[in-house]
Amino acid sequence: MKKIMVHLSALSTIGLTGATVVGCLPARFADGVIGQRIVIVSDGGNIRDQSFNESSWESIINYGSQIHTNIYTDETRTTKKVFSNTKEDRAEAYQLDYASSWAGRDFRLDNPMIDFKNGESFKDAKKASTNYVETAGHDSTNFYAAYKMGLYKKADAMLVAGFSHLASVQKLIKWMAKDKKTLVLLDAKVDYQYKQDANGKDIPTQNQNVISVQYDSELSGFNAAWDAALWANLPKIDMTTGKWDPNGGLNGDASGDGRISMGTFGGLSSKTSVDNSMWGYLVGIELFNQIIAEKEYVLTDVDGVVKNFKPEKIKFGNVHSGLIDDVRAVNNADANWFSNSFAYGDANRNGILPHLIENGTDIIMGVAGPQTNDIALQITGARYKPFIVGIDTDQIKTIGKDTQTEARFITSSTKGLAQAALAAFKKSRSLKHIYKDESKSEITHFVNDPEIQDGYLAKQEPDWTISASRDAADRWKIGKNLAINAIKYDTGFAKTLFTAIPKVYQEAGFKPENYLNAKTIQSAVKTILQASEGKPSLAWKIEVDGVDGYVNYLKRLLSSFS
Repeated sequence: MKKIMVHLSALSTIGLTGATVVGCLPARFADGVIGQRIVIVSDGGNIRDQSFNESSWESIINYGSQIHTNIYTDETRTTKKVFSNTKEDRAEAYQLDYASSWAGRDFRLDNPMIDFKNGESFKDAKKASTNYVETAGHDSTNFYAAYKMGLYKKADAMLVAGFSHLASVQKLIKWMAKDKKTLVLLDAKVDYQYKQDANGKDIPTQNQNVISVQYDSELSGFNAAWDAALWANLPKIDMTTGKWDPNGGLNGDASGDGRISMGTFGGLSSKTSVDNSMWGYLVGIELFNQIIAEKEYVLTDVDGVVKNFKPEKIKFGNVHSGLIDDVRAVNNADANWFSNSFAYGDANRNGILPHLIENGTDIIMGVAGPQTNDIALQITGARYKPFIVGIDTDQIKTIGKDTQTEARFITSSTKGLAQAALAAFKKSRSLKHIYKDESKSEITHFVNDPEIQDGYLAKQEPDWTISASRDAADRWKIGKNLAINAIKYDTGFAKTLFTAIPKVYQEAGFKPENYLNAKTIQSAVKTILQASEGKPSLAWKIEVDGVDGYVNYLKRLLSSFS
């Protein structure tokens, strides 16, 4: 207690009071060598939120385990330092990493990041990590206190995740600019201004120390919905054998009414961070209805048993009629589309989940972080348990496991938090060196490649916005998502969709009533069909086109049983 009080006393010199920072503990300096310490400040929620904050924190832990793999011999950064497996080299390499990143596991030179396939987890590293600050509330006063705590922890760079920071983050940008420290802003964007140099290159003149990372999550929402729609609208399959279920029915018919209904909701509306996932999800439903539903198919299971089958149109669970024509949000607080909160329990308390259940919705995606818990647990008035599409991360591994609802997870609409954050860290101006002491006057090591992205919006990559569905070669069992992946944005006409779908969304206006409507959703479907150049969906194959059709999806799904 005495040690903590000393820390809190020191904080008074930068304008913090003990009462303000209680929610921001642990009040210890960040782990890491001087020049490589990264601290995340949460968006007003628990760092262990099983969603955005926690995954962003995990990216810092992973970064801290691989610093030794990105050491260069000099400032030119043309030759990497190679550490041998001698005791001396291993000891030197280990000293460059965060000790907390190696908690609970043996140090290794190669493939240093957490290896889930070999049974590793973040559990021990999180217990040891001090590289985070939990913001006590969502107001500017609490954000400022958290930012100052991050600086007090001697952060060389900071990570903030989520649009909730935007109203407060300019102060942090100015504070960090004084010491030429980089701020990585995930899932949000600051305004940049540029002037051109003699070679015509844009040189930032505003927010020069900020790397913004935005996600076209309309792509992952679409991917998740397409995977879910294809899986859910197949005749019911025994997921352990690949045979038709003798009791009949549909894979995704949780309500038992003989049809599939899919719905979604957001927490607090934000066009570029919440609503885009929802919109992409609705586009996936409408595409299914236009090109697959109400057509006759001849399907066979693993034993070759034939079924003649005609899938019906998917109902839109947010509207009573279930019809696309009635899909529309009135405003950014429409209770049929938003829980108007990111707090655990509010999706049930505020009525959006009871509304979806009343409409018979079989599959629900909540774009509200921890409110996926609300879907997993008992919903007021529910006589059945809906299937779940998680958000931001592969939530079957967290919420599904913790609530023992893994068997209900079809997939998740994910953001490549780890990939994007790691890429940004390596391109951060303030993470290019290791120093002898806090004066930072003497460089001891050169770190990361020469590229610097401070002052720019990061370029999005195809693996940043995808579903968490399993690969067809990965046999299903409890703990794995029910659906297999049906989209690859780096293949076939899906490469066109990678830019074409976001373009439709971006041009649709700034309010939910401008884009959460039938016209804009159907416009996106038209764009997808134009990209396919008239190729019938019956012939679509993910291996060639980047998008699976109904028949090829079943074929690949059945291959996972062999």
